[in-house]
Amino acid sequence: MSKDLADILNSTIGPSDKVEGVKIWLDTGFPPLNKAVGGDYDKGMPVGRIVEMFGPESCGKTAIATNVMANAQKMGGVAFFMDHERSFVPEVGESLGLNTSSHFVVKQPDTFESSVTSVIKSATAIRDNDAIPEDAPIVVVFDSLASMLPQSKFAKDIDEQGMNDSLALAKACAAVFPTLALYAEKLNMLILVLNQEREKPGVVYGDPTTTPGGKAPKFYASVRIQIGRKKIMEQQKGGKEFVGQEIGCKVIKNKVAKPFQSAEWRFMFDENGIGYFDVVGSMIDYLSGKALIKRSGAYYEWKGKKYHRKQLIEVINENDELPELKALLPTT
Repeated sequence: MSKDLADILNSTIGPSDKVEGVKIWLDTGFPPLNKAVGGDYDKGMPVGRIVEMFGPESCGKTAIATNVMANAQKMGGVAFFMDHERSFVPEVGESLGLNTSSHFVVKQPDTFESSVTSVIKSATAIRDNDAIPEDAPIVVVFDSLASMLPQSKFAKDIDEQGMNDSLALAKACAAVFPTLALYAEKLNMLILVLNQEREKPGVVYGDPTTTPGGKAPKFYASVRIQIGRKKIMEQQKGGKEFVGQEIGCKVIKNKVAKPFQSAEWRFMFDENGIGYFDVVGSMIDYLSGKALIKRSGAYYEWKGKKYHRKQLIEVINENDELPELKALLPTT
């Protein structure tokens, strides 16, 4: 007598595993970017996945990562910042809302392997010991993949390194990223990989840009965000002065929402040269572009009054009216 198919499957491979989508999303600090990545203004970065964000230097990647870490803390979670570039400034992180004294660790590992191993061990211990609520996220930021030194190169003197060592990072990524993707899901952890851009020599047609780390990061990342920029120059006494950058991004890979969406914002610099994510100004630009804030020439209408752009930014910042700006966003 033949067995029932269901009985055979249950006795051999067992019942189907429970397949769950993304349950937790982390706000990037800019609703249009949340929508481009997660498909909704209230979403953002997907917890349980690998996200790669790459672009030129000093274009605000770390500022976005800091917003994500700060929002994870607000949900009871913990953040790790693996500072391979040796460039993290705690005071700047704190100015963006990051608590650097609790639920946060910044490390400067020597090697790629030690960085990944310490993160997985720490995150596993946090979950095994219920150190944070089960639904609280863990965020790990690697800054940057291009600066992560494989053990095989670290163990050699400079004069011992050859052409084969140029492939060491790609080999390390190919070995480790499948494990990272698995632990990201099992430990309810967002792996946010910041990366740099390189240009492939001799490319005449198509996009000449590439990223360090080989093909594994591209394959195992659920979301890949490509960032571009152009300078903002303003007339000052004595001529034009560099004051910030217009940042544009395209989500070139997305397995959690519709791909190829884009967002734009401004990354500005204060008089001390410290960069900041101009969320209010960028929201004004976004809303006026969608006719959700009335604009007539150089004037924007806000609560029955007309302002120049700079004036309106000052008014909204002084009165903490950013939530009112966000309330103008469409529900779909």
